[in-house]
Amino acid sequence: MSLAALNDIEDAIKATKRFLTPVDRVRWFRLAVVMFFVGGAGLSFPGAPTTNFGGDADAPEPGPGAPDIAPELTPELIALIVGIAVLGVVAFLLYSVVGATMEFAFVAALRDEEVRLRRSVRRYWRRGLRLFGFRLTVWVVAIATAAATLLGVGASMGGWPPTAWNDGTILTVVILAIPVLGVGALILGILLGFTTVFVVPVMLAEDRGVLSAWRRFGGTLTDEPLEFLAYLLLSVLLGIGVSMAVGFLLVLLLIALAIPFLVVGAPLGFALAMAGGGTAAAAVVLVLVLLYGLLVFVGALLIQVPFQTFLRYYALFVLGDVEPAFDVVPDARAAVRTDGGDSDDNDTGNGTADAPADDDPGGSGPGDDGGTDGDDWNVDRGDSDGDDRR
Repeated sequence: MSLAALNDIEDAIKATKRFLTPVDRVRWFRLAVVMFFVGGAGLSFPGAPTTNFGGDADAPEPGPGAPDIAPELTPELIALIVGIAVLGVVAFLLYSVVGATMEFAFVAALRDEEVRLRRSVRRYWRRGLRLFGFRLTVWVVAIATAAATLLGVGASMGGWPPTAWNDGTILTVVILAIPVLGVGALILGILLGFTTVFVVPVMLAEDRGVLSAWRRFGGTLTDEPLEFLAYLLLSVLLGIGVSMAVGFLLVLLLIALAIPFLVVGAPLGFALAMAGGGTAAAAVVLVLVLLYGLLVFVGALLIQVPFQTFLRYYALFVLGDVEPAFDVVPDARAAVRTDGGDSDDNDTGNGTADAPADDDPGGSGPGDDGGTDGDDWNVDRGDSDGDDRR
């Protein structure tokens, strides 16, 4: 039996070449913007700081007469800290919502073979909110489950509260946390990864909410488990290969950009320093460093474009081959399987981008919320569970 997950790798490469060549700078930079938001699926949280169970016995004691440099917690300082924290949370939430919206924009770009960011944000931000809400809920449930499991084991051994636990109980909980967090991360990664690469296209193809799309995709997943298991294993291997290739290219980029900055910046900074302009030399160096960092940042996003496009095409090809009703890239599929993707009008961006629904100047009609946005490539919605569009 031939598996689509095995056969679609070559087709995804051809489709990526067809979509990205000849090189269109506007298209590549728009995709770089998308890469900034969809570089990771779901939400991410920084690791918690380690706890010093032994107290502060090893902390050096201040010497006699040493000045107290601890800042005083004035109401103004507390308000500043709270304000910075609130701004950080708001910025993170906004980034996450835009990132969820860009998942739909990415799929729409591959479908239409045209990248239109403003229109995509207008049309898909409500779906992005639903996807963000699903991701956030999954994260909260996962963290709460892991915490409840570890705290439950600790409480059964050492009682409550955790401050009363002895060293043996703490060690047991720490050791148990390794497999619990490992298995949880694996399940969470698969769930959010499949949501991004498979459920999002189903949401677009059949105009569904997240839960309804998961139920629809779940039937296909249980009917063809071998296909998606093969995809999962191959996507991991491809992801490792992509990471190595991106890392190698990033090193080359760092070196290539560093050479002209060193050739220009080092003599200029030295000349200014010798002329007695220490402040001017520092300012020039700071500007050059910031410019270098900006160019590296943009270059890294551009490097990601072909690789992430290939990985997303691969997932969409597998999904469409396993269940034709979920095929959201029929033009690319037909092109690469008839002429190898060498289309004469590839650089025109023709696909379904000229469909009447995509030319809606308002982009905010009833379809943006109710799901009837005129995507004429949708399939029959007779069983789309209209009462579960959330």
